[in-house]
Amino acid sequence: MIKDLDNQVATLKELAERRKAAGMVKGALSAPPVNEELSQRKVPHTMAITSGKGGVGKTLITVNLAIQYARQGLKVLLIDADLGLANIDVVLGIEAPQFTIQDVLEDRLTLDQVAIQGPEGITILPAASGVAGLSALTEEQKLSLMDHIDRWNADFDVVLVDTGAGISENVRFFVLAVERIMVIATPDPTSVTDAYALMKVLFLNHRASHFDLVVNQARDEAEAKDVFRTLAQVADKFLNVVLNFVGSVPEDALLAQSVRVQKPVSITHPEAPVSKSFQKIATSLMRLWREKRHEEGRMIFFWRRLLDDTLMHSES
Repeated sequence: MIKDLDNQVATLKELAERRKAAGMVKGALSAPPVNEELSQRKVPHTMAITSGKGGVGKTLITVNLAIQYARQGLKVLLIDADLGLANIDVVLGIEAPQFTIQDVLEDRLTLDQVAIQGPEGITILPAASGVAGLSALTEEQKLSLMDHIDRWNADFDVVLVDTGAGISENVRFFVLAVERIMVIATPDPTSVTDAYALMKVLFLNHRASHFDLVVNQARDEAEAKDVFRTLAQVADKFLNVVLNFVGSVPEDALLAQSVRVQKPVSITHPEAPVSKSFQKIATSLMRLWREKRHEEGRMIFFWRRLLDDTLMHSES
C-alpha cells in the first residue's frame, strides 16, 4: 500500500527545480544548450495511457491511436514506458531495437540515437525487455530522463506514453509527467475495480483530478457507457474527480489477428469498425487537448520549459 507521505508530485517538483537550477544534467549527452530555435518549438500534446491491471489492451490502443494521428499529418512520438517489459516493437512487428531508453539513462547515447522509426512515420522511444533494474527508476534517472526529453531538439505534435499496468513508481512517474491521463478498462468487474483503484491512488496521493476513459472489449456502445457510468458515479462520490468518456473499442476478431501478424489493425483494415473506433477516440482526444491546454492543478514535467515559455509569451 502506498503511504500518504509518498508524494510523487513533490518529488517531481523537486527534480524539476534541481534541473532548472543546474541548467543541464551532468553527463546528459542529449541536452544541448538552449537556443532560440529550440525555444520557438511548439509544446506537444502529451498523454499517458495506463490501466489498473494488465491484459486490457493498453498497448494496442496506444499504437492504433498513434497510427490515427500520424495519418492526419501529425508528428507522433510513442514512448514505451513499460521500461523492463517492453513490447511495442513486437506489436508493431518491427525489428527488436538495438538501443533503448536504458542507454539514455546510462548516458551512453542520446535520444536521437535511440529513437527508431515505425509505420506511418511514427517515432518510437523503445524500452528494454527483461531488465529488472529498470522497474523502479532512481531520482537521478528521473531527473536525467526529464532533462533529456525536455531539451530534445525534436518537434512533435502528439506524444503518447504507454505505461506499465498498476500503480508502481514508474507508472506514477510517467503519468504525472504529462498533460492528460487516459485510463483503459474493460467491462470485466476486476478491470473496473482496478481502474477505480488506480484513479484513487493518483487522486489521494498526487491530486490528479482529471481522467479520460476508454472502454475496450465492449460488446456495444451501451455496455461501454455502463462501465463509464459506474466508474464516474463512484469516482464523483468518493474522489471528486472528473472522468471523461472519450470512446470505446468493440470486441473484434481483427484485433487478435493483428496481434498475430504484428501489424496494427488501423493499417491492415483501416475501414473496419474497430479502426473507425480508434479514429473517433483520436478525434475526441484532440478536441479535449485543444479545449484546455492543461487542467487546473496539473503540472507538466516533460517539456515543462517549453510550456512555461509558451505561457509566458501568451500572457505578455
